Order: sequence, then C-alpha cells, then structure tokens
Amino acid sequence: MFKRFAIVCAIACILTGCGPSYHWTKSHPLYRQVPYSTLSITGTENAFILTRSKWFAKKLNIDPLKVQAEATQFCKQAFLDEMKRAYPTLKQIPDSVVNRFPEESQKIDDRVFIKGHFPEQGVSVTDGGNIPPYILILHEFIIGTDINREVFYDYELIRQESAEKKTSNNLSIVLSYTLWDNENQRPLFSAVDEVQRPITKISIDDLRAAVVEAAKRIRINLYEGVRK
Repeated sequence: MFKRFAIVCAIACILTGCGPSYHWTKSHPLYRQVPYSTLSITGTENAFILTRSKWFAKKLNIDPLKVQAEATQFCKQAFLDEMKRAYPTLKQIPDSVVNRFPEESQKIDDRVFIKGHFPEQGVSVTDGGNIPPYILILHEFIIGTDINREVFYDYELIRQESAEKKTSNNLSIVLSYTLWDNENQRPLFSAVDEVQRPITKISIDDLRAAVVEAAKRIRINLYEGVRK
C-alpha cells in the first residue's frame, strides 16, 4: 500500500512540477511610494558581466579579447539610456561611494540571498556633498545564454557542482538590485530578476532589446513592490 502511495505521489509530483518555490522580491513594510524625481543609481560601473564571451564574440563579430569590455559597456549604456528615459532626473553615483562599505548578504526568501555592498546603519551616502534620498543599487547584471536566477541566487544550488550549459536557445539576463532609503538607511525593496528572449539570429540590437526589457522590469517591480 505504501509503495503504491509513493508511486502515485511521484507521478503527481512530475505532472505538477514539484520543486522549490521562490519569492524573488522583498518589500520593506514602510515602502509606500516609488521615488521618481528623487532617484539616484549606483553599481553600473562594475555590475555588468558577460558570460560565454567566445560565443558572443563569434556571433557579434567582436574581437574575443575585447568582447567583454565592449559588450558590457554597450549594455551599460543601453541600460542607463532606458532608465533615464523612465526617470529623467536620474543621477549617477560612482560605485566607489557604496563599494567602500563591507559586502553583506540580504535574505530575500528561504533559499534566496543577494550579496552586495550596503551602507552602514547611521551612515548616509553622500555624493559631492549632497545626500540623495533614494539610491537604486545595482548589484549584478549578468548576460549570457540559457542562464537562470536559481543557479546564481539559490544557495542550495550554488553549493552543488553542475555542468556548464553550452546551449544557446535563449538570450538571458539575470540581475539583482536594491532600492535603498538613504535618509533612514534601510532597504525598501530588493529583487532578483531574469529576462529570457528566444534566439533566432543574434545581433547587437537583440542585446539592446534584452537590456531594455531588464530596465523596464525594474520599473515595474518598483511599482508593484509598494506596500498597499
């Protein structure tokens, strides 16, 4: 009887897709309003990482020795252009302003953690003598093919060794970020997001489209994360 029950459970698990369920966003109870004209951003100098460099070099016809620098710079500029389109008064803050603080882990879900540099309690970040009220801290912006956020942010999976994927069905972006209340030194909203776009014939325009979609996801999440 037990064996039959176990078989039935196993089949049901396969059909329904048993596996870990995740919460990829976390809002502070006092997150009540999206900053619009008072938003600054940092992390853009170092967050962008290109995986499978040789693959992208070949597909985009870029020198393999230069593809990491050129592709990430292109993605950074496309990202900032879209963010400034959505937030016309967006101010950029040098990464060094926040990177001087120790790296810490922030819990998003039972198995999901974000690593990043967060300002210390009681210390407001200053930029040229000014104290920006809200800072969007971009922790990581990973570009690749067929990559998923679970692999990078589920600490149970991170500890397991897995073979590197060599498939290229989707152009992927995995990103993590935090909206920081600089006046009260607290994370108002944090998220880990991903973009998956089917690959037909990859071009620099496809890369731009994926980056723009990632930037739009940030804007949507910031609005949806507000505590009603």
